[in-house]
Amino acid sequence: MPVTLLENLINPEVMGDMISAELENKLRATQFYKVDRTLAGRAGNTITIPTWQYIGEAVDLAENAQGDVTEMTTTDKEYTIKKAVKNVSLTDEAVLSGYGDPVGEATRQLRMSLQDKMDSDGIALLAGITPSNGHVFTAYAGIGYGDIIDALDLLSKDNEEQGIKTFLLCNHTTAKHIRQSPEFTELGTALSDRVLTTGVVGQIGGCAIVISNKLIDTRSYILTPQCFTAFIKRDITVERQREMLNKRTIIGADCHYVVAIEDYDKIVAIEHTYP
Repeated sequence: MPVTLLENLINPEVMGDMISAELENKLRATQFYKVDRTLAGRAGNTITIPTWQYIGEAVDLAENAQGDVTEMTTTDKEYTIKKAVKNVSLTDEAVLSGYGDPVGEATRQLRMSLQDKMDSDGIALLAGITPSNGHVFTAYAGIGYGDIIDALDLLSKDNEEQGIKTFLLCNHTTAKHIRQSPEFTELGTALSDRVLTTGVVGQIGGCAIVISNKLIDTRSYILTPQCFTAFIKRDITVERQREMLNKRTIIGADCHYVVAIEDYDKIVAIEHTYP
């Protein structure tokens, strides 16, 4: 008679593949991230990302006059690959009882933990945006429809030409104030059910509103799709370690990666206060 062993129920290879696939799908679903695996298998733990500086709008030129030549420049920023780790413990009774699928739940929560860390890394990059390296708009009397429209003008004109969707990322306090604006539209009446999984709660000024309480009350951000890149150096690895005396199994997941902003011209930071 076949016997089901604990090792059969906790398969690190299967769990690792599942977490990697689910993590990528979830990151892409938020529309803020793209995933880049070109670093996999390459030596080194740093990556240098060049950011092109905008050359400015064109100017009038009289007939037979000589036009100026604008030099295209880049600003390089170096990112260091790091390792994120999370470990959980499952007793034999929890695994073998099968109640609530504890192994599946561990897989799900390990993925959530790594995604949460990548999101926090992205928020930290946003907090570092200043007028010297990106677009910063100041709203002096709270944040409203007019402020959002003016802030959108700072985005790359490519977004308008290509019809790229824009998002307003803010915390609950800011969202509460925005909801009081007559220009705010609730999710159900304007956006399709497809965006329910992305955290969108409504829209204003053409921006889909996404709430994150990792943000402070005085700063919000206009983002375009895939403004963050998650460079994966090594895909998620799951390991299993047996603790015999306690009759439990430690499951650990780790990922070698770095989150970067490749184009600061696709993001606008809005600094605001409330009246």
